[in-house]
Amino acid sequence: MSISVPSALSLSSLESQICQNLRFILTDFDDTLTWEGQLPVETLQALAQLEAKGIKVIPVTGGCAGWSDMIARALPVDGVITEGGACFIGRTADRHLTYSFWRDESEMRAEQAAILAQVNEVLTQFPRLHLARDQAYRLTDVAIDYAQDVKPAAVADKDACLAALIEMGLNAKASSIHINVCSQGYDKFSMAQRVLSNVYGLSDAQQQEQVLYVGDAPNDESMFARFPLSVGVANIAQHLPMMRHRPRYQTTQPGGLGFAELADFVLSARLS
Repeated sequence: MSISVPSALSLSSLESQICQNLRFILTDFDDTLTWEGQLPVETLQALAQLEAKGIKVIPVTGGCAGWSDMIARALPVDGVITEGGACFIGRTADRHLTYSFWRDESEMRAEQAAILAQVNEVLTQFPRLHLARDQAYRLTDVAIDYAQDVKPAAVADKDACLAALIEMGLNAKASSIHINVCSQGYDKFSMAQRVLSNVYGLSDAQQQEQVLYVGDAPNDESMFARFPLSVGVANIAQHLPMMRHRPRYQTTQPGGLGFAELADFVLSARLS
């Protein structure tokens, strides 16, 4: 029996007044800003155009802190929420970076070591899966590669491994390329809310009206559930049947090309 999944609205349904009110775009990175492992030129141009028009873009990623440090330094973004909400890498006016962890950094590093030991034990059951190449650059979580350097993607092994980790009581979620395993108590949304409130001074009501979230995978559900202004890039379609919380709008283009499509729509609407 096929599962009927409600269709997301097209971007044409995104009202002009909503676009006028936008101050922030929070976005996943892998397969939302990138496509086929690359950052499209169109995406980089879109980021620069949004920054020029005063819309702050903050990637919210399960990617490692080391990689997120580079993103915060090199791309036209206002900071990066990294490792699934564990840390916010902010940028000062003179372009220096600041690190704000969900809890004390030393405590989170100790928890990471304990999680890593448990993950390594589970991985003995799944020879096609392995720790992500960027594990050495992670400060708080553990990432298992099933579709980044594992080709073809080990989807069945991913599903079984994810189930085993959850059965052990671990906080594990799948992105489009990794299984990310981290401490309990935070996720993408909880850190996003803290940053928007403490760093940018937005009330809960302002967050609902001035922030839009873009994503592509089930690990974006906490954001889709809380932000009424949410967009899925086209490649999210394959995940929708298994998702409880889905984006309200959807682009016609995948990955970073879809992000550029969204940026163009928003900026055009702000001119009308």
